[in-house]
Amino acid sequence: MKVQVFDTHVKTQAGHYLHFDVLMEPKNAAQANFYAQRFLQQQGIDAADIQQQSCNFCHNEIATPEVMAAIDADEHFILKLQGC
Repeated sequence: MKVQVFDTHVKTQAGHYLHFDVLMEPKNAAQANFYAQRFLQQQGIDAADIQQQSCNFCHNEIATPEVMAAIDADEHFILKLQGC
């Protein structure tokens, strides 16, 4: 399965930096920002706490079995990279 990767960077009002990718099928690409926001809420970060955020398409890649299973179940996969 080929997935799209949305590179996401967030800086909070308190100066905390998070970097993660949202991976999903191309047909659901319009939902990338929604899933990024939901992940932040799950981390205890509300929209009011965010100073700066970007969630941009980066590239396509072939999904691993773990990523494919998550996408089949939840339509997306969050790859935590920094500060998460």
